[in-house]
Amino acid sequence: MIETLPEKPTPAGVQMPTAVAAAFKAFRRGLLSRSQIVWGEHCSECAYPSCYSHCAFYTPRSDFNCRRFEAGLEPIKGDRELHRVRFRKWGKLEGKGPVGQISIAAADHRAKRDAQVTDLIASAPVPHVVKRKLAWRWNARKTKRNPESEAAPGCAFVVEVWSSDGERHPFTITFLNTGDHGGRMFQASFEADGDYRRLTLPTAEIATQVDLTAPYLVQIEPVGEAAGVQVVFGLCDFVTWREPAAAAPAAPANADGSKPAKVLVWDLDETLWTGTLVEDGVAGVRLRPEAVAAIRLLDERGVLQSIASKNNSAEAMAALKAFGLEEYFLHPQIHWRPKSDSIAALAKTLNLGLDSFVFIDDQPFERAEVESAHPSVRTLPHTAVAALADHPWFDLPVTAESRQRRALYRQEARRTEAFEVAGADYASFLRGSEIKLRVDPLSVADVERVYELSQRTNQLNFTGRKYTRDMVQILLTSKAGETGLVLRCSDRFGDYGLIGFAAVNTSKGLIGELFMSCRVQRKRVEHAFIAWLGREMAERGVKTLNVAYSPTGRNGAAGEMLQSLGFTPRASGEAGVWRRPAAAPIEQSDVVTLLADLSARAA
Repeated sequence: MIETLPEKPTPAGVQMPTAVAAAFKAFRRGLLSRSQIVWGEHCSECAYPSCYSHCAFYTPRSDFNCRRFEAGLEPIKGDRELHRVRFRKWGKLEGKGPVGQISIAAADHRAKRDAQVTDLIASAPVPHVVKRKLAWRWNARKTKRNPESEAAPGCAFVVEVWSSDGERHPFTITFLNTGDHGGRMFQASFEADGDYRRLTLPTAEIATQVDLTAPYLVQIEPVGEAAGVQVVFGLCDFVTWREPAAAAPAAPANADGSKPAKVLVWDLDETLWTGTLVEDGVAGVRLRPEAVAAIRLLDERGVLQSIASKNNSAEAMAALKAFGLEEYFLHPQIHWRPKSDSIAALAKTLNLGLDSFVFIDDQPFERAEVESAHPSVRTLPHTAVAALADHPWFDLPVTAESRQRRALYRQEARRTEAFEVAGADYASFLRGSEIKLRVDPLSVADVERVYELSQRTNQLNFTGRKYTRDMVQILLTSKAGETGLVLRCSDRFGDYGLIGFAAVNTSKGLIGELFMSCRVQRKRVEHAFIAWLGREMAERGVKTLNVAYSPTGRNGAAGEMLQSLGFTPRASGEAGVWRRPAAAPIEQSDVVTLLADLSARAA
């Protein structure tokens, strides 16, 4: 819910992707209750009221408060729960608590009534000063009618967001106690981009830092320069789900809000174990059993884990080995440099985006240092260890591939080491790696892995679409001329497992869907697959091989791959169908040995 102004809000006409719009609506359907914080536009550098007389950026709204957004909170045509914000310099969103929760039906009724009253005030044939007073009184009533006694805050605070300008924008959200309870603060970071995103903050986590029963402010503001940032916000409230499982990522558009985590980076002292290693020694620290349980379970779910600790490396590694945990951690970063440096090194080594990292540490300073350097990295306090298995960020399926993910990354490390030792050129090294690609029809046994791969793959997801399990099931029953293909890969270092999926219409020569694990990126696997598929199409009389591509802000690598394989956009711009001559050869496609027979299943 937003603050009422004397002027009537102008709906914004925003062209929103169908999958993004569906994700906003799907999330609301899974809610049992919600709060209704009243949001307004504010200034991050506010010095009210003196700033109104001397600040060069003061631009009055119709109620004479400073305009911090270009056109206020603009409701989206067709959905009043969504609002576009076009930030100006120093602009931020701000609301107040404490707030309780009401049922979704009651919240919808209040929102409808608020819209009616807002329109009535704006259109009333009375002097503007009277409209201002009516709007002020209505806003005061909206804020007051969410008393803390009405309900508990709920199980989580969520922020739904989508970047309407297609750019990636980092944000912070801050809960800050005021008045007699001032000084207590909780802060987290999130990003908006071309996909639907939802930040999910467990209420218990916020409550470790802020008293949610006492007065507080909640503020959302861009990191860095706010001017020009354009985003659409959905719900920004405390919520309770109809079922606990609903807190898990909603599949259609990576709708977990802050996406499933791929890497969990652990601190050691007072986080993985109690005690301080350099002071107490290995014998003096005590491993936390809840941490061990979380490490083993998350490892089964395919979450990669590492260490960022300020310690003596040899002593820390000896402790991990003594506790039987050394094997679980990839590329441990144990030294005395800033932990943000450690996480940056891990992201580079693992070839994963920082927004897929979660860092857990007992020290607020260390978490803040990482958040400051890497706003997209999510952080957790050590008090969250016991609940890691149930956290929405780690609600991932256990599959045969997920159980092997750590081993696969260790194999990749051996590949890198072998290449560096050999000193050969890259193409020669790939040929010596004996890479094999097998293409098979989609089967029932592949459904869970294809679903998982869809959820996890961003860089080489050509349309950015995120499949639900039901959507993958539907692909098993293909229409005439269409088939679902799964790609499996191996080399002399080990087996990658199922690393890709393609939906192919053989009659049209169209790859309608293609996503691949970044673990095989730049290994010429894509060269071998596209070259083989092109030959198969050419034998059927298809002259042009087409592939659907939709830029998402995160799959630029897929567009670069298309260009390197000789594809060009059919029309101006990048979105749409890209094409290349089906029979045209692709350089180095023979580096990979491919085993497949499309003719046996495409009839």
